Amino acid sequence: MIAILHLEDTSQRQRVESLLGRLRLDVADVVLSGGPRARQAAAVQEILADVAARGDQAIVDSCRKFDDPDFTAAQIRVDVAEMAQAAQRVDAQQLTAIRRSIAQVRQYQAHVMPPDTQPLTRPGVELSMRFTPLDSAGLCVPGGKAAYPSSIIMLAVPAQVAGVDRILVCAPPSKYGRSDLMLATYHELGLTEVFRAGGAAAVGAMAFGTATISRVDKIVGPGNSYVQLAKRALAGVVGIDGYLGPSEVLVLADETGHPAFIASDLLAQAEHDPGSGFLLTTSAPLAKEVVAEIQRQLPARSRGTAISRALDENSAIIVDGSMDRLVDLANRFAAEHVNLQTADDQTIMARLRHAGAIYLGAYSPIAMGDYIAGPSHCLPTNTTARFSSGISVYEFLKRSSVARYEARGLAADAPHVITLANAEHLDAHAASVQVRMAP
Repeated sequence: MIAILHLEDTSQRQRVESLLGRLRLDVADVVLSGGPRARQAAAVQEILADVAARGDQAIVDSCRKFDDPDFTAAQIRVDVAEMAQAAQRVDAQQLTAIRRSIAQVRQYQAHVMPPDTQPLTRPGVELSMRFTPLDSAGLCVPGGKAAYPSSIIMLAVPAQVAGVDRILVCAPPSKYGRSDLMLATYHELGLTEVFRAGGAAAVGAMAFGTATISRVDKIVGPGNSYVQLAKRALAGVVGIDGYLGPSEVLVLADETGHPAFIASDLLAQAEHDPGSGFLLTTSAPLAKEVVAEIQRQLPARSRGTAISRALDENSAIIVDGSMDRLVDLANRFAAEHVNLQTADDQTIMARLRHAGAIYLGAYSPIAMGDYIAGPSHCLPTNTTARFSSGISVYEFLKRSSVARYEARGLAADAPHVITLANAEHLDAHAASVQVRMAP
């Protein structure tokens, strides 16, 4: 069962630090030999090298090893007709929910699409910024343990709204990846380049290209450690989003928090297997009530074993009398999802600097964002919200600065450019300005 830890107790505070340390990606653990992620990174390098060398056959061998022993190269590409047929078999209520999710995610992503900026003008100078979409993007869709049509929506719709020309999808050929629910979602989104490939091998295929799978300019999407390490290993070969790993939630609450609601959110994220959940609260009575609620609700959950493991090993309820200290700790956790249940959520949010997504109030369950609210549920994990953000249209746009100088603007700035260029011993730079000056 989930532990209650008190920050004022030195040994329990050390347990909190240990949990935080396990979440945080350690560079030494990846780069140096011996650590678990270092071993995973080495395995990923072998997989990527194999895909680069053998292309489709490496994909086939990977799919046979992890998903389908009878897999063949002819099955890599999913036929558009197969998607359309699946859409006809899907339950009507499920199809309605998929369409509502697509519509509301599209509405939100269009709303946050950056507008054209008004130019900054100085005499004889005009400066601006333009946004242009990527030519192509590859979407990693998980499917090893469940079918996740929501992940397809949360990745594909922002790319479509941004204006990406080619959107390519890879999902493993597991029973979940092949499900009608997944295929119907591809159909509803109008996706045509869908491929059966999973894990680090799929990342390699989208980065290098194979006979069947075309290379892309950027790879995005959630997945296990192998998927995320593969993305990171190929940063620079292709663009990547961030570290979107196992799901996590942090609830920050005072005595006004709702114990049944908090418990339900902790259980929801724990069922991802792996998953983790943390409640940071100033109220010791609330902490006990949440534990009681977890014990009451858990028997009814179908993934009880996975939830129990996540709560035992990767989660905690942390109690401290100071909300200031708890907010500071929440910023160190930099969690994927943060739910605020306090008497003054707006004030607390103003001090919360790091979070993938923020849910305000007791009636804002994380599941609303997971499926239908509009913002993408593909978010940074493992404390990487300290420096990265969730998927949105911004992930599929590039920024280019634009500058226009007229003669009078050039004349005003030229002497300073020439001075700085000469100071850096770059006389050709200085000359490129001087040649434009009137004699």
